[in-house]
Amino acid sequence: MNIIDGKEIAKKIRADIKKEVKNLGFTPGLATILVGSDPASHLYVKLKQKAAEKAGIKNEVYLYFASVPEKEIIEKIKELSQRTDIHGILVQLPLPEHLDTNKIIGSIDPRKDVDGFHPDNLKKLAEGQPYILPGLALGIRKLIEATEVNLENKKALIVCNSGVFAEPIERVLAADKIIASHANPDDIQLQEKTKKADILVVAIGRPNFVGKEMIKTGAIIIDVGTNRTEEGVVGDVDFASVKDTPGFITPVPGGVGPVTVAMLLQNTLKIANNSKRKTNDALN
Repeated sequence: MNIIDGKEIAKKIRADIKKEVKNLGFTPGLATILVGSDPASHLYVKLKQKAAEKAGIKNEVYLYFASVPEKEIIEKIKELSQRTDIHGILVQLPLPEHLDTNKIIGSIDPRKDVDGFHPDNLKKLAEGQPYILPGLALGIRKLIEATEVNLENKKALIVCNSGVFAEPIERVLAADKIIASHANPDDIQLQEKTKKADILVVAIGRPNFVGKEMIKTGAIIIDVGTNRTEEGVVGDVDFASVKDTPGFITPVPGGVGPVTVAMLLQNTLKIANNSKRKTNDALN
């Protein structure tokens, strides 16, 4: 397997963003809401902070105890939505169980939703007129494109627990004329389907679930899984099993994560550019 180096791809994206930020005339602002003490969530937010700093983007992080009332989170989001120096807002998931994730995401100004999870943005994506594309879907497409394989009419299969999760990825991949579909990990015909996939995206949260017997020779494998085990962090794909099979694969860690973060920063820059354009139009 050829390794798709997400860290190097993300590094290049950040460098490009930094150049664009210098030409922007002001510093784009990103605000992150982090609730609770989940170690993984805190680690992800720190990584996003470092990435934002390297790209020249200001990142403000708002920390809350897990017991915070839902109303307080929504009030903060509405405040951030009104600030002209904050161009992107994201809520680190998962949230504590007593908080309504959909309600909180829905309180973000859809024009500042860098994750692309707001209902309005998902609706526009389904209509083919997205305002913001989800960072994860963009990251997956960027990793696939990095292989430099001709993607036209390639068949992609997204193995995931929810069709709602798969839909944005399918639509983003369609822009490269990739024929995408999805399957549940408990599908009794799953192996038959994965063996036919030129591109296999796996996001199920089951360590080492996909083995060599499920992979098509020459396939591009995008492993979204991040599972903490006694042996360390592993993906949903059994790397040791598939490593000698011809094709491409993203490592865990160092694959999907860094590129997804970079695409969130790119979304922040896009929103900042839109803000600048509207200001200029208003002045003219």
